[in-house]
Amino acid sequence: MTFSAQTRKSTIEQLKKQTLDLLIIGGGITGAGLALQGAARGSQVGLVEMQDFAGGTSSRSTKLVHGGLRYLKKFEVELVADVAKERAVIARNAPHIVQPDYMLMPVYDEPGASFNTFSAEVALHLYDYLAEVDETWRHYLTEKAEVMEDEPSLKAENLLAGGYYLDYINDDARLTIETVKKAHESGAWLANYVKAVGFVYDDKGQIKGIKAMDTLSDESFDIKASVVVNATGPWSDELRKKQRDENEKKMYPTKGVHFVVDHEKLPVKRAIYTDTGLGDNRMIFVIPRGNKTYFGTTDTPFEGPYEDPEITQEDIDYLLKAVNHRFNVADLSLADIESSWAGLRPLIRDEDNSDPSGISRGHEVFLSDDGLITIAGGKLTDYRGMAEDTFTLIDQQWQKEGISYPAKDTKEIRLSGGDVEGTVPDFISAKRARGVFLGLDEAEADYLADWYGSNIDKVYDLADKAKAMDIPLLDALQLAYGLAYEMVMTPEDFFGRRTDSLLFNIDKLERLKRPVLLYMESELGWSRQERESWSSHLTEQVAAKKLVHLKNNK
Repeated sequence: MTFSAQTRKSTIEQLKKQTLDLLIIGGGITGAGLALQGAARGSQVGLVEMQDFAGGTSSRSTKLVHGGLRYLKKFEVELVADVAKERAVIARNAPHIVQPDYMLMPVYDEPGASFNTFSAEVALHLYDYLAEVDETWRHYLTEKAEVMEDEPSLKAENLLAGGYYLDYINDDARLTIETVKKAHESGAWLANYVKAVGFVYDDKGQIKGIKAMDTLSDESFDIKASVVVNATGPWSDELRKKQRDENEKKMYPTKGVHFVVDHEKLPVKRAIYTDTGLGDNRMIFVIPRGNKTYFGTTDTPFEGPYEDPEITQEDIDYLLKAVNHRFNVADLSLADIESSWAGLRPLIRDEDNSDPSGISRGHEVFLSDDGLITIAGGKLTDYRGMAEDTFTLIDQQWQKEGISYPAKDTKEIRLSGGDVEGTVPDFISAKRARGVFLGLDEAEADYLADWYGSNIDKVYDLADKAKAMDIPLLDALQLAYGLAYEMVMTPEDFFGRRTDSLLFNIDKLERLKRPVLLYMESELGWSRQERESWSSHLTEQVAAKKLVHLKNNK
């Protein structure tokens, strides 16, 4: 089923015409999960996102589906139990995106250490128990010598042991778009670049829709719905300000920053979760990805424009100091950072806790007097649970309207691309020959099969179109598929969220930018002026990711 610019156009026309059972504002993973659950139940559900799908927090995380091991230190056992078990569900439904691996947690004897050898063993045992991890993936502890043999880049001083435990590698934007596509396949109407600029009220003062604006065309229109849900993450308070009588602040957004370097600069073999060693009671992730390594994250209160949180020199100094302290091969500087990203955690304000790292990552669903439902807080891993909890309140509101749909457990719904039979390596191997026949090398064919899962044949069906572009075949196939099946509307959609080039292969944008924009101009009907405007925007985004403004100040 196509999901293109034309789909978007027809979707907007449908949203104008009918009264929906449910309208979701926000196209991150939370909104996408709600849309899938609503569509799977058979309801008339629509979703609008003011940016691109996953344009906010859902493309700016640490790119893991993890259970929150560190929350055990704060005795958030119920939260860890819920999200840790959910990892396996997501991995089963999106095996091409979410894949299990052992993560290493080094244990150091130093002031402020999160764990000693004994408490690490206890925590990892409890973590496995709460997650119901089977014997194949049970944690194990090794002595210092074995840790250093496995990860010689770590500093050996004060190292006691290493705990190896199950967690899941993920691509957050990819998980979101595959959820969006599955919701579309299930009957939902979804459109990116449609902003809620106000609410529509009935004669009783209840919210029954939104005043919307297509930010690509500036067209304004109303969308009517029996129930409206605010799933805008960090923007939750900003949207609630558009209500007639709502000024209470619920959100406490904090900023998380990540940096990308060449893998040779930080040659870790596996994902590592380690104390910073800076005496600040914080931990950081260091994760290999292809020929790059990325690391983060910070956790600082944020005020400013939410769309693109600014990375500061303070962020850079902190993370470089932490990595250089912990790894003996690292002598990283600002010049080594190839790309970067900053995202906002949608934390719920806690008046009794001023430490961002101490605020719960749990979620909350609440109902305003005018009928607006807001889902806030939470973790990416728990997006299905957040949808289930929100639907408890949606069902109550529907009941008042005489609306009822049978329950549906999304635990068994494979996401788009997730119909992979057998193991992922076997699937990739089975699909390799067709990619090579079309002109890809084996590594490229394997990469695409891993990226698109069971949608890979749809990708290869576009080979003739791709070969007509003046673009390398791998990138041309991704562009053709993105335009036809993933509602790519802007260059950043393609480079930043339908592919990971803007983060993990940013240098290739220099050679791809012009031919990609020329092809998008012809496919999307842009004027030359529009193409030049999008080109300037992409140039600005590349400079921001490369931290050019900070490097120029050095």
